Amino acid sequence: MNSEGSFTPGGSYDVVVVGSGPAGSSAALILAQNGVSVILVEKASLPRYKTCGGGIVGRALKLLPFSVSQAIKHYCYTAHLNLVDANLSFSSSRQEPIVAMTMRDNFDSLLLFATRDAGAIVKSECEVVDIQQQPGSVKLVTTLGTIQAKFIIAGDGALSTVARKAGWRETRKLMPAVEYEVFVQENELRRCHHTARFDFGIVPHGYAWMFPKKEHLSIGVLTTRKNSANLHHVVKNYLKLLGIVRIPRIEKHGFVIPMGLRKDGFARNRVLLVGDAAGFVDPVTGEGITFAILSGQLAARAVIEGNFDEQSVRQNYLTTLQERILPELRIASFLSNFLYHPQSRNWLFRRYGRKFADAVTDVMMGEKTYKHIVSTPRSYLQLIGV
Repeated sequence: MNSEGSFTPGGSYDVVVVGSGPAGSSAALILAQNGVSVILVEKASLPRYKTCGGGIVGRALKLLPFSVSQAIKHYCYTAHLNLVDANLSFSSSRQEPIVAMTMRDNFDSLLLFATRDAGAIVKSECEVVDIQQQPGSVKLVTTLGTIQAKFIIAGDGALSTVARKAGWRETRKLMPAVEYEVFVQENELRRCHHTARFDFGIVPHGYAWMFPKKEHLSIGVLTTRKNSANLHHVVKNYLKLLGIVRIPRIEKHGFVIPMGLRKDGFARNRVLLVGDAAGFVDPVTGEGITFAILSGQLAARAVIEGNFDEQSVRQNYLTTLQERILPELRIASFLSNFLYHPQSRNWLFRRYGRKFADAVTDVMMGEKTYKHIVSTPRSYLQLIGV
């Protein structure tokens, strides 16, 4: 998927966006729609497989400016939460989908098509080599040549090359995770087809999930502590717990999830970090698509409203992050301290599991925010189990 446009090595643009995921595409879309000359570069060949559970929660869908139904494989209206080590189970159901199931190559391509159609240039197989700050601009050195821009928006994922080359230290916690695409018999697929499932007590300081897709199951495990378990061994045991024995085909993938905000900021000189590159992942669920989309949108608007002035753009971006994203992630970080520690989690769920499960579902649906819940004393007391 190359829209070569006027791209030539050494070319100049208002903004270069790095990374073709939801963060990068969301930023480039708004920029292009507002007449900003923007090029989006992606190191992989497109479309590309993206390791991800592929569950898009309701609050993320509400942020998108158009329907992505053609990229959705299946909708889940029920989420099932199990605490295996405490023998507890809770289900939450809604009239609207709680989680929309997709394959990320399809979902990301749909966003990218919209970005290209809005006027952005998309250049794949273009890997970042270096960044050079210059007066009033920044130069991106790539494997295909240099690109001059007034700003870089970096949405190049958890292991962001842009962040490293622009001088950010690694202050986030990178959580190991594995995700399997599991192709099962038709009767097994029907049995698992209606519910998004989350299981705690399977892996130390983490959880396992099972997401039904149209033709297979996405099954994975994450942990907040490195080297706390052999995750591939955990998945094998999880498959047994799910009663899945006959597996005609399985595809295994590993990745990391950035848990925790960067401690040295999100804007430096003429570079803005968005999505996983910034650490904008919900610590309660490990879900990152919502804040990838939102941070990409906020970064783009900051550039436009700041009229490309370095100080104004940085200040606009940081101000809107403080209004829309950072409080949510800090509250979620506090709540995750309960969720990922077996004793506190099991104590909480034995007493207030139904209220906690429903509250988190409301947040995932976009019906409430963490901030709304904790700013309402009664709801807050219910949420933390007091």
